[in-house]
Amino acid sequence: MPLDKMDRAILAALAHDARMTWQAVGRRVHLTGQAVATRVQQMVDGGTIRGFIVARGDLRRYFITVFMDTPQFDAFEAFLQAHAEVESASKIAGEGCYEVTLACESDAGLDAFTQALLRYGRYKVASEMRRVKP
Repeated sequence: MPLDKMDRAILAALAHDARMTWQAVGRRVHLTGQAVATRVQQMVDGGTIRGFIVARGDLRRYFITVFMDTPQFDAFEAFLQAHAEVESASKIAGEGCYEVTLACESDAGLDAFTQALLRYGRYKVASEMRRVKP
């Protein structure tokens, strides 16, 4: 779905503060709250906005590159969906098959996840040291 200037302005406002009311966004971009709600819903329906999440700052984040041993992509993606601590996951081109962001309270959560992950393939892990940009 192509975005026009107004859609980009709405996205910028929501990226700054996703808790803004539609009316507050509308004041910022010079639309009514109802018009903002309609445009946001169109962006959700069109896949531009994929969801609304809470990204907890108190969790440790790990970036896991997965190298699949077998082409069990559907099963692996179901595995990812079943784990609430998976914050995001993307099928990638380049080094590895998937890039997974895992957010958990301790290294024990990482250990449990990677042990379960071994049935699909190998992995490498990098951990977040500090967040540079939210």
